[in-house]
This record gives sequence, C-alpha cells and structure tokens, in this order.
Amino acid sequence: MKKQTHTLALYALLTVSALATPSGLNNIPTTDTVPHRTVAVQAFSSFGGANQFAANGPGQHAFWTGFKTGWDFSPVHLEWGMDSPIGTAQSGPLFFQTKARFEPWEGGMFVLGVANVALTDTGRASDPFTYAMLSHDFELFRFHAGYGLQTNGNSFLFGIDRNFKVFERNLNLNADLVQTRDGRGTITALGAKYDLSKHIVLESWLNIPDREEVSAIAKINFVFTF
Repeated sequence: MKKQTHTLALYALLTVSALATPSGLNNIPTTDTVPHRTVAVQAFSSFGGANQFAANGPGQHAFWTGFKTGWDFSPVHLEWGMDSPIGTAQSGPLFFQTKARFEPWEGGMFVLGVANVALTDTGRASDPFTYAMLSHDFELFRFHAGYGLQTNGNSFLFGIDRNFKVFERNLNLNADLVQTRDGRGTITALGAKYDLSKHIVLESWLNIPDREEVSAIAKINFVFTF
C-alpha cells in the first residue's frame, strides 16, 4: 500500500475530507450520522493549494462523487457509504466507509468507524483509516475529539461547531484540526454548511496547512429519505 501524504486525504476529507467521506465537519469524522433510511448523494472538488484530492497525481484537479446512508438498529445507528474520484485521466479507486454510533450519556455520543477502504485498484490506494470519536453538546457549541489509526498517518482529531438559523434554514459554522506527516504537521480547517432546502445541503471550507498553500473545498449534498 502507498504511504499517506496527508493524514486525512480521505475527507474531502475528503476529506476527506476525505476518501469515502463519513459524516463530519471538514477534515474530521464526527459522531454525526446520516438519519435513518436517508441517502446523501455527494459531489465535491478542491481548488488551489496542492489539490490534495487529485486522483491522478500532484496538482491535477479531480472531481469526487459518492453517497452515504444511515440505518437505526437501536441502540446502535449505522452509517455506510462509498465514493470515488473521477478525473480527466484515470478514475478510481472506489472507497468504502462505515461507522457505528452510540449515545452513552445525555448530550454525548461515541462512534467507532473505518474509512478509506479501497474496493478497487488497491495498489493505488493508501491504507484504511480506523478511528474513534467522542462529542458533547455544551449548548453554546459542540466539541469533538478523537484519534485515528493509519499506516504512517496516525492523527489526533479535534473540532468545534455551532448551528445558527439563517432565513429559517440551518447554518453550521465549524473548525477542525488534524495531524499530518505522521504527527509532525497539522491542517486547520474553517468551514460552513448551509441547508439550502430540505434536499440540498451546501458545504465549503478552507484547508490551512502548517506547510504548503491554502486550498478550498466545495461540496453539494442531495438528500433523500425513503
């Protein structure tokens, strides 16, 4: 398997971001999951900087698409999904992610998950990213903390967010921090999510690494319940 150059190249986030992006803030997964019997179809891309989501090599622009869905199996809520880069050259690999959420105390949640599991073209993919996250709602804000394990890419994961009402729709402002370069660097991200309608959620954030240039991510989510 290839070494991971960015700890969470999976989070759009992907990043992861992010490959096979679980529900989260910008570059970290959180204890959030897609609601029961709901599907979120996603499309996203990166702009500027090193274009860390490039599927075809450094500096090559890539477009990502995928989906994730959630199901309740009380007392556990399960999320899973898949996504893949689609570039002007070679597309893929196809990545899988899943996580299980528990609510051990009022206002708090805990998840165990894995992302970046390559289903195709495994020789071109980095190793899976396994993580555990805790979150607690302090009413003024939500705080997220956890740790992820990956070959040459272990990382502490921290985030904070708060929801506001704008034109009677949810606006989420957030920030997160991940370690990179096997714990020797960091990426800070500042982002926002807005519920444009019941079925469309817009996301965007800035990645601010301790090295390299600032980059931006734009994502659109189409949400359906069945």
